[in-house]
Amino acid sequence: MKYLKKSSSIVMMLAAATAFVSCSHNDDFDENYVEKQKKAEFAANFVKKYGAVDANQSWDFSNDLHTYSLSNPNKTQAAATRAVTADPAQYLKINDWYEVDLNTVNWMTSTLKNAENHETLGSPFYMVVPNNEFFIVPIFEGYADFIWTLHIVVEDYDDNGENLDLTVWTKHQNIEQKTKNSPSWNGITAVKGHTQDATELRAKPIEIDLTSFKGKKMHLYLENKKYKNGELQPRNDASSLGHTMLALNIPAESMPSNIDESYKKMIIACEDQAIYDKSDHDYNDIVFMIYGKPDIPDVKELEEPIYDSFSKRYMIEDLGSTDDFDFNDVVVDVYNIVSKTAVYKLVEKENEKGEKVIAKEFVSFKNEQSSQKAIIRCMGGTLDFTLKVGNATWTKSESKYPVNQMLNTGANGPIDYNAVLAEFPVTGWDSDANNVSVTVGTQQSGDVKTISFPKTGEVPMILAFDPYDYRNWMNERQSIPAEWFTVAGDDDEEE
Repeated sequence: MKYLKKSSSIVMMLAAATAFVSCSHNDDFDENYVEKQKKAEFAANFVKKYGAVDANQSWDFSNDLHTYSLSNPNKTQAAATRAVTADPAQYLKINDWYEVDLNTVNWMTSTLKNAENHETLGSPFYMVVPNNEFFIVPIFEGYADFIWTLHIVVEDYDDNGENLDLTVWTKHQNIEQKTKNSPSWNGITAVKGHTQDATELRAKPIEIDLTSFKGKKMHLYLENKKYKNGELQPRNDASSLGHTMLALNIPAESMPSNIDESYKKMIIACEDQAIYDKSDHDYNDIVFMIYGKPDIPDVKELEEPIYDSFSKRYMIEDLGSTDDFDFNDVVVDVYNIVSKTAVYKLVEKENEKGEKVIAKEFVSFKNEQSSQKAIIRCMGGTLDFTLKVGNATWTKSESKYPVNQMLNTGANGPIDYNAVLAEFPVTGWDSDANNVSVTVGTQQSGDVKTISFPKTGEVPMILAFDPYDYRNWMNERQSIPAEWFTVAGDDDEEE
């Protein structure tokens, strides 16, 4: 739903405000006259281009998307964006069709009954890379409107302490089924397509060779996206570290009969809705089988801290001109990083032999320490500025960059959306309050403007997005599309 709309009354109000500023300047000295005049001109030009602003319009389009890691994202600059992305061809090979043993699927669906909470069947976990190749194959897709992409992350894979991010599989990739109504093999194309009615099912296993990283820690996550306004937009990742995946052993009577007994086997059951209060916790949205010989990745219950981080991108206009809407004068990503430890309790459970044993059961995560940081990605203005994020400030004229130098705007080469132009620690940033501002100009020039995050219904000079959104900052003098100015809405109820 768009909140921008044409309104002659709003335009008249803006004109009146401009006139009032002029009268005030004539009648009485106003030290903020230039700032008020510039802001009024910008507002009038914004309304002329995009339409008037509805009183309910918010300019925060972010979703507080969380990512998880075993290593501190503060450790390296690369980790502050995402892990180093690997070329899948280096580590993956797609094998020929494997016909899924529905005996294994039937055990899974009876164990992970739909719409029932199965959190107690497992704990947050990571894995250890084995010294042999292993295979991952999807064996069940539930009804869901999220687009899943399965990733493996190898932690501290190189001498720089970086993490390696490997894309393994995307929803519906190399999976076919037969049903009562369609007895021939057919792929799945609909976004909400599923295998729940399959009478036969086949998929192409992905052979994974990470032996060069044997003994390293690895974890899994589902990158979740959802179509909105014709665009695939990110949602919160589901992660083995965040207890949105279960690693389950397959009982002997439900082992797939068409994979040799010498192979070890297990399933990874995924709950794709990572927002706790919106999840049904049934862990049957997408299910994979992992098998390998002589070993598969060893599952380790989470004992050490993990790092839960979310970030927000602020795109800022500095009023250097009042008809420029590229929002690239300052672009800064702000990160909030919290270390968490898993809390367990002791309970009595039955083991696979039906014996009563004392076992640990995951309860929740406990927040331990938090930190904040800011990374400037783009500086498209030619005026000096001081950026304030929470309690921290950064001034361009005090940096290594010339004040009038434009950086990473596309004017002098392609934009690098992961560029780190400057990085500084932050305290006191409130992601809900968006306490970010920029002061442009100097007292000596007599032209100082302070730009704060807009209130609801105001014309914006700062916008907030998710850093991994499709909405990146624009090339120099290229205006942001009006289609971006929509309210995201609370549309994550469906999985």
